Amino acid sequence: MATSEPFEHRADDDRAIEFDEEPWVAPPFQPLRAIGALILTASGFGLYEYVLVSFWSVPWMGIHDRIPWPAFAILAVAIVLSIAGLRLALGLDSPHAKLGFGLFAFLACIVVGAGGGRFVSYVMRATLNPPFALKLAVGQRFPGFALTDQNGSIHHGPASSGAGATLIYVYRGDYDPFARFELAELTAHGDNFRRAGIDTLAISTDQVERSKMLAGFLRTGIPMLSDNSESLVAQLGLVQHHRNGEPDNAIPAFFIVDRNGVVRWIFTSPYYRELPRPDALLDAAKSIIASPPASPQ
Repeated sequence: MATSEPFEHRADDDRAIEFDEEPWVAPPFQPLRAIGALILTASGFGLYEYVLVSFWSVPWMGIHDRIPWPAFAILAVAIVLSIAGLRLALGLDSPHAKLGFGLFAFLACIVVGAGGGRFVSYVMRATLNPPFALKLAVGQRFPGFALTDQNGSIHHGPASSGAGATLIYVYRGDYDPFARFELAELTAHGDNFRRAGIDTLAISTDQVERSKMLAGFLRTGIPMLSDNSESLVAQLGLVQHHRNGEPDNAIPAFFIVDRNGVVRWIFTSPYYRELPRPDALLDAAKSIIASPPASPQ
């Protein structure tokens, strides 16, 4: 038994020497796999950023729709690409490359997943109008008003002299990106409305100075009337009150009235981001002009 212990130590030493003599072979870098992981990750993150930046100004992404399926589909593709990039990065043999590319792809997945979820929640929940009851129906006369526009001129309504129909857009205010986009589109199609004999008015609870700044920013000639006293929007039932002390704003709605001031077409939505396209408004107004005038109820 006395001679067994030195023998065991010698055997362990021999195995250690043999292990130390084994040559170290570095794992291959796999550049194609690494570049593929980088491209997939960057593509997913780029699509995510594209939706966040462009949704407010690209109509085909669904800014006018109740559920913007195109924007949601792009976000889903962005998440799939980010996950694919992470999976490809984790398949790298080099531990250093796996750590670097994998961490980058993992962070991209977190950002795209969390940010995409917040975007969907904002679009479907945070853009809801408060419960409201419109106090006006098709066939009724639109309430009379005398409101000041961005240039200080007073407009009397609802009907405009000489116009076949009048489009009245009640918008939330100059701070709302959806309202700004809708006003910009109505401005771009302004010649079509004028040729069809349709006047366009926009009404909000903004001060005249704010309406003037917004009109200058949009370079629009649409009369932007200030109903800061809420004399008109309150009659329509389109006032949103805020509990945190912020100023009231109007709930968006569209009205088309004929030359007699009778409401012939109305558009409202549970979502303040859901707005009709200018061509739909133009078609509705043309059909009203072509139809016989209605007597108010």
